[in-house]
Order: sequence, then structure tokens, then C-alpha cells
Amino acid sequence: KINNKVSLLAYLIANGISVPHYCYHNDLSIAGNCRVCLVELRNVVKPLVACATNANIAMYNSNIFHDSVLVRKARENILEFLLLNHPLDCPVCDQGGDCDLQDQSLFFGFTKRRFYKFKRNVSDKDLGCIVKTVMTRCIHCTRCIRFINEIAGVEELGIFGRGVYSEVGTYVDKALLSELSGNIIDLCPVG
Repeated sequence: KINNKVSLLAYLIANGISVPHYCYHNDLSIAGNCRVCLVELRNVVKPLVACATNANIAMYNSNIFHDSVLVRKARENILEFLLLNHPLDCPVCDQGGDCDLQDQSLFFGFTKRRFYKFKRNVSDKDLGCIVKTVMTRCIHCTRCIRFINEIAGVEELGIFGRGVYSEVGTYVDKALLSELSGNIIDLCPVG
């Protein structure tokens, strides 16, 4: 029997099954906004987001497919949208293997781009002397926001705007003053 509060993604990872994920982190609340951790369940029409799905409910009388054709195609499409505003040189950027998004783009052999005209530029934010931002890399996983709110205990970061106009930033252009603010660099899936 599995703990009622365990997500399906945490259960799969604990059992050695590799499922890509960007917004999920073991010590943070579940956001489910990157949509990369999709899995397919038998007798369910659409793939489900594994981080936001309860493991008990998913495993009750159901088979889990984490690498089916449907799941791989859905992840490839999601990756295309995540790379929409990303720099075009993602496979060769300076993160050099420390970027989960870069690893996935190399895994899928991502070369096609269908949405060139929708690319937007986001200006870098001044978050203080510890954190340097390159906001064109941001995929809005909100790990940094959830860490600052939940672990550091201060509400200095947030997402502003909606849809394509959303940006991560501080309130009233102030610097991050928390002693733990440097940790968001290591927490960010795209560096």
C-alpha cells in the first residue's frame, strides 16, 4: 500500500523509472505546469500529468505506460512549446550538460521549429548580486518562486502577466534579500 499523499511521479522515481520533469521537486509543492511528466494509463483517454496524479488512484486497477508512443509524441510537442521562447542554440548553450531541457532536446533530436513568428524577448531581471538571470531561458516552472515562498519563507518572487506575457520577477523591481536566494540557481532546471 502506498501513502495517500504520494504523487505518481514520486512513486515512479522511487522505483527507478526515469520520467522527465522540470517543475516537480520532492521538497516543494506540486505545480504541474511544465506538463513533461506525462504518463498513460490503461482505459484513460488522454495522458495524465504524473506529478499531480495520486499514485494510489492511478495504480488502482490500471496499467501505467511511461514510455509509450502517445507519451513520447506528447512530450515532444510539449518540448517544442517549452523551447518556443528559448534561444535557438539550446543544444549548444553554455550550460554544457547541466540543463535538463538541453538533455531532453538532444534526446528527442529536436530540430524542427514551427512557431518562429511567436518568439518573444524577455529582459533580464536584476535580482541582486547573488542571482544572475537570463530570462530567455526561463520555462516558467516556478521552482524558484515556490522555493522562495515555501522554504525561505519570504514572498519576494512571483509570476506577473498572463499567458505569453507572463514573466518571473520580484515585486516593485527589488533585489532578493533572503539568505537562501542563491539556492534558486541550483534549483532551476535550465540554469
